[in-house]
Formats: sequence, structure tokens, C-alpha cells
Amino acid sequence: MTSTDLTNLPPALAARPRDEKRGLPIPVVNMHDGGAVDFVTLNGTAALRVALANRCSLCDEPLAGPAAFLGGPMSARTGCYSDPPMHEACAQAALTLCPHIARPHARRASERSLTQDSAVAIGFTLEKPEEWVMVVSSGYLVGATPAEGGGLVPLFLVRGRMRERRFVYQDGVLTEAPAA
Repeated sequence: MTSTDLTNLPPALAARPRDEKRGLPIPVVNMHDGGAVDFVTLNGTAALRVALANRCSLCDEPLAGPAAFLGGPMSARTGCYSDPPMHEACAQAALTLCPHIARPHARRASERSLTQDSAVAIGFTLEKPEEWVMVVSSGYLVGATPAEGGGLVPLFLVRGRMRERRFVYQDGVLTEAPAA
């Protein structure tokens, strides 16, 4: 699947509202107050709502089985994520659809395009990892951690790790690395 091929999306993700500019499904956690769409920052309230209700952060359907988390090697090592859980199939779609993930040199939007209420957890970084790790787990905990500049941000902790899948950039394409 490529960023222009939306034929193989999980049905619930395919049914999400689409971004007018890119035609991509809008994850529930990227919809903000007043209907604003921001692919750069998470709506913390929505992130907590879906995680506490055991729903996918991309398609908003129930997580009836394992939960998947996407992040860099440090998140995989610690089991701490700033992004809420999702279905493995939705996470797989995000690996190819999200320009920040799929393209090795894609940068996040400038700070002025971030929503006013965006925050970064202390100890987390906005730097793009050189590889992406999908951790699939049988469960997770929901918490909060201090944010840079004050306040709290949601934090999601993997419990019951089942497996990992690693993705690296090869010749400009994000590719799943063979299992070690």
C-alpha cells in the first residue's frame, strides 16, 4: 500500500472522515475542538477517551484483541508511548500513510502550525527515529506524565508484550526488518 493506494485499508479506518488536502483518513486523535484537523499533535482528551474505553486511536473501533503501539527504539525498550494504542492493521496502515513515518526525510510541521495546547512529555523527543518499532501487547495501562513547561500529558504503558516488528528505511522506503 502506498500513500495514494487506499484500497487495502482496514474497513473502520477507511470509513473515517478524509482530509480534504491529502485524501487520507483522519485518526480520531487528530480531530480537535471545532472540527480542526491537526496531523502533528494529538488531541489529549480524545487520546485518553479512546485508551480508557479500549478503542483504537486511529479508527475509534473497539480493540477486541491485542493492542499495537508505534514509536522509536526507546519507546519499545521502555514500553512508554505518547501515542495511544491501535489495532495492528491500523498501525500497519499508519506506517505507509503517515508522511512523517513513511518518508525518511519528512519533517514535522513547524511549531507555528501546532495547536496552542500541544505539549511534549519530559524525556520524550520530537526527533524522528531512524527505525520504527511496532510493539503488540495483550494490554496496557493509561497514565499521565509531566510535560515540558508544566502540566500533564497522557502516557500509555505496554503490558503483556507479545511481539515486536521493526521497520527501517532502505533506499528511501520504510521496510520491515527480518526478525532477529
